[in-house]
Amino acid sequence: MFSVPNFAAVVPRGNLMANIQKRAGKSGPTYRVQVRMKGFPTQTRSFDRLTDTKAWAQETETAIRKGEFQNVIKTAATKTLQDVVDRYRTEVFLRKAETTKRAEGSFLAYWERELGEYALAYFDAELISKKLGELEAAGDQRRKPKDDTTADGAEAKPKRGRKATWPAPAKLPPKSPKTMKHYRDSIALLFKYARQWGWTGSNPVDGVNKITKIRNERTRFLGDDERAALLAACKASENTHLYPVVVFALSTGARKGEVLDLTFNDLDLKRGSAILRDTKNGETRAVPVVKSLHGLLTDHLAKVKALYEELEEAPPQRWVFPRSDGQAPIDIRTAWETPREKAKISDFRFHDLRHSTASYLAMNGASLVEIAEVLGHKTLQMVKRYAHLSESHVKDLVERVNDKILTSQL
Repeated sequence: MFSVPNFAAVVPRGNLMANIQKRAGKSGPTYRVQVRMKGFPTQTRSFDRLTDTKAWAQETETAIRKGEFQNVIKTAATKTLQDVVDRYRTEVFLRKAETTKRAEGSFLAYWERELGEYALAYFDAELISKKLGELEAAGDQRRKPKDDTTADGAEAKPKRGRKATWPAPAKLPPKSPKTMKHYRDSIALLFKYARQWGWTGSNPVDGVNKITKIRNERTRFLGDDERAALLAACKASENTHLYPVVVFALSTGARKGEVLDLTFNDLDLKRGSAILRDTKNGETRAVPVVKSLHGLLTDHLAKVKALYEELEEAPPQRWVFPRSDGQAPIDIRTAWETPREKAKISDFRFHDLRHSTASYLAMNGASLVEIAEVLGHKTLQMVKRYAHLSESHVKDLVERVNDKILTSQL
């Protein structure tokens, strides 16, 4: 039986707890009820009548209790998704490359924030599908539209009224299928390990539609005019690190994280090489520092050394592209976006500098094996996208061989 004094009623039932609060209002009392259970989201409703409040609380308790028996593993009622994330970070995540951690970390953080407190027994395909739908509907937060344009690109105008108010910002572009696949795969991986550890008997993500037909291959590279415009805009940037960072990426084909994580110990300008550590595939590789890049880095390092000498607190190590306090590498996200827009280069990401390097190599006669070696790929599958760019080179090669061995026979 529920008893409802003026302040509150707390009714425990096993590990379930219903809390009913009576509130006085101008039109009469109202009743607010909360049903709580460890590992399950708190259910809250308000009613005008006490009988409706009690009925809803009982129905909700019954539904939650039935949910406890949906999973055949008893531990699933006591372990939460947060428990899975914590163990995954300790036993699996820490062994991955730093660049992988940065990418995967954002997906883990989302599920941890949104569903971390939920017991594993509470999860089903419908819940995960709902969250993925909300994610997709929210759009790509990294690609915010301009404030002075509407969704269709027209110039925004203030609405009529006593005060001029601007319309809501344009709708964000949708998240790509590849991004959505990463979100789905990350929570599927968590439940895979949860099953492996004996914490749950099923993987609810199995019932969520798979995201397929994703075109990962992208060969967007800078044309000659685009490259000149972008480099000029980067050189004029207030951020003095941006230009050498972009030139380094374009010269070597290194990923952004690999460039920004460079330390003084990783550069050997006398030998003309740089060591890239914590790469995506987990292996360390060396890239050549050629003449144009060599001169640029020599001048840049002189400025960075002066910065470190002025610091009162010595950093754990000296980064080639440090932030102002020298304690960590710089974040160039905003600094990169501004000159890219000034150069009027569309549909181009920082990672496309890497594609540009590979494309230039292919167009100048490099084989797929050579491109894979420069980019640090273990297999040729990832560089086959550049094969069409070296068709003229292959044609010339075949023609020379044919001229040598067949012409005299025809």
